[in-house]
Amino acid sequence: MTNSVPTHNAAAPIAQLCAVNKSFTIAGGHELKVLDNIDLDIHEGEMLALLGQSGSGKSTILRCLTGLIEPSSGRVLADGRPLHGVNSDASVVFQTFALYPWLTVAQNVAVGLMAHRTSRAERDAAVGRAIELIGLGNHHAAYPRELSGGMRQRVGIARALVSQPRLLCLDEAFSALDVLTAENLRQELITLWRGRGTGPSSVFMVTHNIEEAVEMATRIVVLFPHPGRLGLVLENPLPYPRDSRDLEFQRLVKVIHETITTMTLPDLPAETPVAGHPISRARGRMESIPLVPVAQILGLLSILHDTPELSNIYDISDEIGKEFGETIALVKAAEILELIDTPKDEVRFTELGRRFVAADRQGRRAIFAEQVFKLRIFHIIIALLKEYEEVDASRVIKDIGSALPYDNPEKTFQTMIAWGRYAGLMDCNPNTRKVFVPKDDERAVGADAGGADR
Repeated sequence: MTNSVPTHNAAAPIAQLCAVNKSFTIAGGHELKVLDNIDLDIHEGEMLALLGQSGSGKSTILRCLTGLIEPSSGRVLADGRPLHGVNSDASVVFQTFALYPWLTVAQNVAVGLMAHRTSRAERDAAVGRAIELIGLGNHHAAYPRELSGGMRQRVGIARALVSQPRLLCLDEAFSALDVLTAENLRQELITLWRGRGTGPSSVFMVTHNIEEAVEMATRIVVLFPHPGRLGLVLENPLPYPRDSRDLEFQRLVKVIHETITTMTLPDLPAETPVAGHPISRARGRMESIPLVPVAQILGLLSILHDTPELSNIYDISDEIGKEFGETIALVKAAEILELIDTPKDEVRFTELGRRFVAADRQGRRAIFAEQVFKLRIFHIIIALLKEYEEVDASRVIKDIGSALPYDNPEKTFQTMIAWGRYAGLMDCNPNTRKVFVPKDDERAVGADAGGADR
């Protein structure tokens, strides 16, 4: 077997999305647009990685491609023909093992044949082949509770392979595993795919792990969030097996890092406050609120203050032990509050940020409140609260949905309440679901209760 990277042919893609849009109706009847005009092809013989942050719409694309859900508009094709229902040539391995605890390994694998008409003898033979193929030969009669996490995921992979699909889809399939187990399974899947005849002809994987994508895929597509839309498309010509210490491997990782960083943290001036609060006038110019707790923002600033030599965003991600997308969200939160600046891939304190970390608790809350109030969405909602004293949470969520149509309004609302509570600017009564501006004594109680922990 050669180490060359397979190339796809000119035939019709085995799976294809054409101008696909997808929206979901969420709490309060709001329409949340998750995918925006997605065009994506998966070709025979390739391993395609879709790379993006959590919540960017990766899994929604996978579900559309396999026919598990229908797009709101656009077309899904299989071998050039419109797909109706589930794609019988595709199987999915999910992040959670999704095994039936009352079934044995063999019985769980056989579930992958439920949609196929097979005799018992054919089913038993197929199950046996899949179990042997994935290295579970001595575990036919074992139950999931008797297996390690890595072995359970092997069962999930065997279940996906038992029907001999042309397209194997991996939905964050390695993210719940320990590092060594995940690496071992990645290498085994690459071997299966390259073996031809023993495994799927094509693999479509969604992941948030940049190194994983570069290690496995022949082509990498970066998905940008809010709503999900395709960005960088990168061919990966590296021969197998791939070494993360290789200079070209590291170059590809850096290109992807820089693309995500530039898209998420552009070198643009921070937004300025609006004079009034009409949502229709502010729409389209409003900054999304990163869905991160105040405590994590404070923790990031503390680490940066205590470790002045730590300034590169990739090194920061390693230091705090978070995946790159989560680190980006934290950094963006501190940046929109004007506490840090992010030239290129560097993270630097602003003068205000240095004042913030040097201040006592009350001083920090005062600075935080001033910066939060500058954000357009906070400015609008607080103006509404000052006018009516208290407002139903449903009304606030509706206004958030109108102002930020591509964000989840319920999650944004929860984050805004947490930030507002720490700043003493706004709060929500959990019993009445009324949002209000707290009085001075309530602000003090909220701060002492640990508002930064939320």
